[in-house]
Amino acid sequence: MKLSHLFPLSFLFRGVHVVHAAQPKHAAPDTPWEELREELSSPSILNLPTASEWEEQCLRPMLKSDTLTEKFHLYGYDIGYKPAGVCMIHMSCMYENCNFPPFYSLVGNSGEAENWSYNQALEPPFDSSDLFEDIMELPAAVLHPKVASDVVHGIEFAQKHDIGISVKVLGHSYFGASTNRGTLLIKMSSHYPQYGIEGSLTECSGVDTTNAADANGVACALATARGKDAFIRVGGGEVFDTAYRAVFSDWNKNPENINKYHFVGGYAGTVSVAGGWMQSGGLSGSSMRLHGIGIDQVLHIEMVLPNGNHVRFGPSSWEGKEVGFAHPKTTVVTGYCNTNSHETDESSWKWATCEEENNFEDLWFAVRGGGGGTFGIVTSVYYQLHELPGKLQLVSTNAFKHHDILKGMIQLRLAEEYLRFTLRYLFLPETLHNVTEIESRSCNSPGLMTIYPGSSLIICHNSAGDKLIDEWKKYLETSQIKEEYGNDEDIMTVIQNLFGIVKEYDSQLYVTLLEDGPYAGRLNDDNGVVFDTSNKQLDHVPMDTVKNYLDELIAIMLEELISGNDSAMYIMGGAVPFSSDQMDALSPLRRNAAFAKSSLAPSVGQPGGDLIAGNANGNAKLFTKYYELFFRDVEMDNNFPGIFCHNHAHNEAIGPLKTDWTQACPTLAEASQVEREEMCVSQAESFWGTTNVAHLERIKRDIDPNNLFICNAGIGSSTSFKMGKQPKAPKASNVSKGYKSPKQLKKPKGHKQPK
Repeated sequence: MKLSHLFPLSFLFRGVHVVHAAQPKHAAPDTPWEELREELSSPSILNLPTASEWEEQCLRPMLKSDTLTEKFHLYGYDIGYKPAGVCMIHMSCMYENCNFPPFYSLVGNSGEAENWSYNQALEPPFDSSDLFEDIMELPAAVLHPKVASDVVHGIEFAQKHDIGISVKVLGHSYFGASTNRGTLLIKMSSHYPQYGIEGSLTECSGVDTTNAADANGVACALATARGKDAFIRVGGGEVFDTAYRAVFSDWNKNPENINKYHFVGGYAGTVSVAGGWMQSGGLSGSSMRLHGIGIDQVLHIEMVLPNGNHVRFGPSSWEGKEVGFAHPKTTVVTGYCNTNSHETDESSWKWATCEEENNFEDLWFAVRGGGGGTFGIVTSVYYQLHELPGKLQLVSTNAFKHHDILKGMIQLRLAEEYLRFTLRYLFLPETLHNVTEIESRSCNSPGLMTIYPGSSLIICHNSAGDKLIDEWKKYLETSQIKEEYGNDEDIMTVIQNLFGIVKEYDSQLYVTLLEDGPYAGRLNDDNGVVFDTSNKQLDHVPMDTVKNYLDELIAIMLEELISGNDSAMYIMGGAVPFSSDQMDALSPLRRNAAFAKSSLAPSVGQPGGDLIAGNANGNAKLFTKYYELFFRDVEMDNNFPGIFCHNHAHNEAIGPLKTDWTQACPTLAEASQVEREEMCVSQAESFWGTTNVAHLERIKRDIDPNNLFICNAGIGSSTSFKMGKQPKAPKASNVSKGYKSPKQLKKPKGHKQPK
């Protein structure tokens, strides 16, 4: 399929107005930006961007040329720090609803348009005579703060002139939350202090925890109560590349440091440590099953509020651990205001009791999980650190390598046994031979484990990969698949060796560390610059579904595989359900999920060719089967528990029907957005759950009554489309190459699912 075939659909978005509960406020044409420039620490940190700057600094690096290497990769590092400040990892989000306009023609890594998904090159000739500026989300100005006072001045100026504010680190948001047309964009990653890599890691043994006015003391008091010995402070624009290197390399590799530490964080080096990652929950693909998600690691927060106050706050009182929880329950959150917030020298800041009343319990709740770019600008976060776990092993499956042996029905049978074993190892370890809880929790997967064991990747700490492989072989001894294929030595040899350890490392840092190229020694940025963000949506599968209906769940997953869709899974569970301090905004279902998987909700977004993105056109029948299972034991009242991942969703995402949660909301090809919002669970409720949304909306009204901070998919905004019915997009092929697609397989008569 050539991408040009999709452009007529994308073109329908031109001229369509976005409707929010509150619209981002646009700067007036005569806004006196020079007034702001005079207040800043340096006049050069304010830029008034143009469409031509975006074209030159962000878009043109993607243009194919004769020198284009065979495997083209544009890193987020390449464009994320350009002076205009308008580049982003998800390139199409420069346009309304993150839909790229029809001037694009793309080529994938192999040069075949059919393989496009990430790191596409623009196909010449490229005509930039019309950049479709009328639908560009180009901010009116970009502020690159060097110090917190620059952020304060920016917000005060926006207040005075009634200008909306958008916030960005490097622009990883799938729904374009990090930029809005006509706003003042405050871009934190360009010059703001990177406290982590600058040596902020602090061991609590020598810190006075009785001094409530000292942020280090407050952070260590809470860390000590949680049984942790150290913390790291990161800057508001810092990314995991520097934060990981600060802990795993600079500290742990220093022979003078006796204690070695582990940092629970994201997977890609260009993801922000204190921005949208944490504020949307903070998935950690390598270790959240050991220690909880990102928001569970936070000890103290520093930020600038919509009223311009520069504050810091964190728990000051807590109860002992309740049964079923790993952390003490937070009861009181205390905050302080910087009374010298215009001072550029951080050593001259003066923290005191705030003159204006601030509900810091509300802030603690909202900022940790309630979404970024909504409640102010986080300027630094103090994260607890953990004792460094044992050796990290990368465990991979290898069925794709043996497609010459694994033919026909054996593919489906292998997928079935692989799912039954891995889901039991991860969530029901007591049902296997001798798997301990810690061995189970030590294994994770950041969206790299799929339904079919072609090349799934599981990351295991504490050498638990060895245990997983050993248990797989024991599991096979009593499995039905051995009874069926035990006489075929070739097949059984492949099956017995399905899992293998491909790499071993001392720590998480080295899993994605680049060994060569222009950024050798830095963390990889996942798939680099992404054009398409449609259909990047994850549903959470409840833990109770896995525990109570495992056989039915596996049967539906196999049916999905047969349909041609090999969904990826982001593994949760483990420590995640009980690591909350019981004062965060994560939805109940997400907190208690076993894993998140690619959603089958039908949509009309641009189809993606990669399986990890999920089936672009969805599957209403299977969607209903999944959701019926998810909500089987839940009363479908007016209190939706939330099911989407706010870190991974697209603009069209919306909940199921209000009257029947097992039915997908009509697509934009079937109903207008107004109709969808009338009949379906709102996008916000689908992220946070009905109860949390009500709480967050009240906090939003109190914290930001003038709606300075409005962004796509954030509290205070609604879903982003208002349009009539439109034609469906062409269906993309979702079948991987290299093995016979399970879509072509049929279950033989009399086949029964093994117990």
